[in-house]
Amino acid sequence: MKFISLNILKEKRFTRNHFIIILLIFANIVLITRLFFLQIIKGDYYLEASEKKIMQKISVEAPRGGIYDRYGTVLADNRPAYVVQIVKTTELNKESYRKDFTKRLIEVIKILNRNNEKIFNSFKIDLNPTKFDFGISDKNLSKRVEKQWKKDRLIDEKATASEAYEILKNRFYISNNIDKNLEYQLVSIEDKIFYEYFQLYQPVTISIDVSQKTVAQLEENKSKFPFINIDIIPIRVYKDALANAHIIGRIGKISQEQYESLKDKGYSNDSIIGIEGIEKTFEQYLKGKDGVQYIEVEKNGIVNNSLKSIYPVKGSNVYLTIDEELQKATYNSLENVIKNIRSGKYGETFSKATSGAAVVLDIKSGDVLALASYPSYDSNLFIKGIKKDDWDSLINNKDRPMFNRAIAGAYPPGSTFKILSAIAGLQEGVIKPDEKILDTGRYMYYASSGFTPACWLWNRYRQTHGWVNVSDALKVSCNVFFYETGRRLGINRIEKYARLFGLGEKTNVQLDNESSGIIANDQNKRKIFNQPWYPGDTVLAAIGQSINSFTPIQMASFIATVANGGTRYQVNLVKEIINSEGKTVYKANKKIVSRIKMSASTKNAVFEGLKSVTSEEGGTARAAFLGVPFIVAGKTGTSQYNLSSNAHGWFVGFAPYDNPQIAFAIVIENGGHGSYAAYVARDIIDTYFGLKQTNNKLVE
Repeated sequence: MKFISLNILKEKRFTRNHFIIILLIFANIVLITRLFFLQIIKGDYYLEASEKKIMQKISVEAPRGGIYDRYGTVLADNRPAYVVQIVKTTELNKESYRKDFTKRLIEVIKILNRNNEKIFNSFKIDLNPTKFDFGISDKNLSKRVEKQWKKDRLIDEKATASEAYEILKNRFYISNNIDKNLEYQLVSIEDKIFYEYFQLYQPVTISIDVSQKTVAQLEENKSKFPFINIDIIPIRVYKDALANAHIIGRIGKISQEQYESLKDKGYSNDSIIGIEGIEKTFEQYLKGKDGVQYIEVEKNGIVNNSLKSIYPVKGSNVYLTIDEELQKATYNSLENVIKNIRSGKYGETFSKATSGAAVVLDIKSGDVLALASYPSYDSNLFIKGIKKDDWDSLINNKDRPMFNRAIAGAYPPGSTFKILSAIAGLQEGVIKPDEKILDTGRYMYYASSGFTPACWLWNRYRQTHGWVNVSDALKVSCNVFFYETGRRLGINRIEKYARLFGLGEKTNVQLDNESSGIIANDQNKRKIFNQPWYPGDTVLAAIGQSINSFTPIQMASFIATVANGGTRYQVNLVKEIINSEGKTVYKANKKIVSRIKMSASTKNAVFEGLKSVTSEEGGTARAAFLGVPFIVAGKTGTSQYNLSSNAHGWFVGFAPYDNPQIAFAIVIENGGHGSYAAYVARDIIDTYFGLKQTNNKLVE
């Protein structure tokens, strides 16, 4: 071959084809040599390495979208936090390794407990007393889930919770001589690892938002705890949580019942999900799209490397109609005014005043500018998994801080309902704007039957309002005038106008658990009390008593409709939603629900009365608005709700009187007088219109 090649060169017959042949022969020699080196000389080394390292695919939960106010102020977002995870390797499937694993896990739990870290608990057995708890209200579904739970764990279907607990404890090699709390934490964690997570190498989070001290201690013992993985993930954080909790809501670990219905939509049994408020209502937008991560894991479980092949996509950002500054001012005012009422700063002392709510609407669109319920709770408590003591203090608090009074609290409207009776009476022609009715202290139309309801002025001071027209009656809140108006109207026409204004039905604001309230009529009285409707019920209903009960958000919508001349807008809390690419995926458009025709004479008479309440001598809320540079329209209401002297204080209104922009409804439970609730409205006006506080203002 060599001889032939030389002859070719000598004869100068070397062509390009000859060059390619030689090049291919050389490349094959290099390739064969390399394969010989890898497979023969270093074969044992690479075989051992390939057996030690495994590439696994795991899911990565996407960060939730942010929640903002109408101007882009952050209300809820994410921050990075350390989490402690256990990586379920093939080693954990070996029975011979279980006892050693439990011993090492005890040391991990002790580190977490010493550093006061919160350990997640999703175990379905409670202790003291020992019982199953699957968090499912449907009894049939709960029984099916319990049956499957036992089947997954190879536990007899008839086993009690105590028996199941002992079986698992023995199966995990947990001795009887350790602390009971530690024992329960062990059973909870190991049950989660071995029976809730079926995918190998999917990290199981056992503690979230741990301190750097904890991270350092676990990392120092990495060789002892090869199954532990420390990761950094985004977790929720809420700004001004007390003021915003009843709007934003909270998140939490998915319940078994939720998982059963959502497992086909990308949710795992460890997913974080919206539990209340906007977090719940707009979960589909806020959740985002989970990613996929490839990790290189050694045989003993140690993660050597990780590559995020598909990054998670953050959820969409939700922009609310809320004005954060106004929201905080409204909540703080509720707190301050309630304290002042309890201390007697406004005159009378009402020691039972402990709670209340307020709603502020844009009258030209129905947008919610503020929605506050007091007392409230800190949504951040739920981020790590709320502690039992904190949970007990919330649910056992007699003032119910987790109850959203603004949308779910239904209260008798008291004299604020006289606005509706006035409109109905004027529109139906049963009263005239200039007609005067004599207040003699008691309403005597039904005197022959012994029913003589009184005016509040008579009950308190044994005085009367004398002859009053509709505007005067609104100003001084004369019961007798509206008793007569209600009698002339009849309950059917009163109900007709109440429903036109949206009272007695949900506003359909984008929050869950809204109450529809109760409207006074024959059907509802029979349903609630199993009693017929009497003529006396009608006159009481006309002044906001009887069985009338409405929510603050209904009353805010009602007074906003009055303020704009009769156009009822859909109450709206969400301005727009923008996804991670900056694309608007939802944008609110104002929607008209109904129109109520109010004649000019009706509007003028009612507006005149509402103006005099806040601006004229004798007006029931005049003191609260001294110093305001424009006129405010409003109506006080004091509603008794049982046979005692306890009464809620209401104030509804709008501002400015001659160019209405905002409407508001405030209720103070056991607040005594509606004139006291008006001080919350004053703070709302001062904040929204940028007014300075005056020396005449009583609220500190």
